[in-house]
Amino acid sequence: MSNSRNVLSLIVIVALTTMATTTLIDAADVTYGKLAPGAISISEVTGVRAEICRDHLFDPSSAKVRLPVGYHFVSADQMAKQDKAVASLLEREPKYKAYVGGSLCFMSVDHFLVDGASAAPRGSIPMAFWWARAEADPGIARDARMQGKTEWLQLASWYSTSADRARTLAGDPMAQFVDLTVSRTGANQWEMKLVLANEVVTAKVSGNGQRMKRKAPQPGFMTVPFTGDSASLFSVYTYFGHHHQPAEGTWRASGSGVFSNALQIPGEAGVFETLFQDGWQARSALYKFAPPETSLQQSQPVR
Repeated sequence: MSNSRNVLSLIVIVALTTMATTTLIDAADVTYGKLAPGAISISEVTGVRAEICRDHLFDPSSAKVRLPVGYHFVSADQMAKQDKAVASLLEREPKYKAYVGGSLCFMSVDHFLVDGASAAPRGSIPMAFWWARAEADPGIARDARMQGKTEWLQLASWYSTSADRARTLAGDPMAQFVDLTVSRTGANQWEMKLVLANEVVTAKVSGNGQRMKRKAPQPGFMTVPFTGDSASLFSVYTYFGHHHQPAEGTWRASGSGVFSNALQIPGEAGVFETLFQDGWQARSALYKFAPPETSLQQSQPVR
């Protein structure tokens, strides 16, 4: 009997050791993907405590930004072809067919580096960004250094006033420094506030379900071109470690800005959910678009 117990104990120990070793190997195997050489700067965020996003529709005329050559917005009418909820909204409110899909995201991160130096002297820092659904014009060559899908354009980005401005701008030339907070107020409870010139956006969010690891292959890649005065630039991101959790949020915007208009569309709150992610990290490289003839000669397929 004693020998049987010893054998069983040995089997359990071996099994647990194997599981632990496998977990460590899996974790060690996941790292950043390789970014193309020639970047203007390299940025990195780690220790992402929260990334909280709210998709919406907005009036493109209110954005007033210059798009990169060869790209255009994806309209709500186009989105409706693949999204039944958006299609239902437009059936009730057809005047929003020409609106564009956008996403406003807030983040709280432990570390923010640009070219190896901290851009967050006080440690953890809040940031936010506004992206819009977009795609390349037919026949436009893809810059050879782009990786992953290119489905969004960056319209704006905001950082806490505590950020190192010079370093932040070196990694994100679109950066604006504003009154911005992303605060954890309890277990799975978050509050956000973004103060802009013509409106204030606030949100209260709570996680309400099981936290799950993203099933997509890792590391991942994506490319995001910039707009406005930075329309000649784009960033390529490589990332891993995303975890998702179902969440509920109450989003409000007061004032006369684009978000105030977006959140007042009748029925839109029933279409766009609050999205919550954490646990990931990313490295991004900032590039200047190559001349069109160079892109044509060196263009590569999406990976």
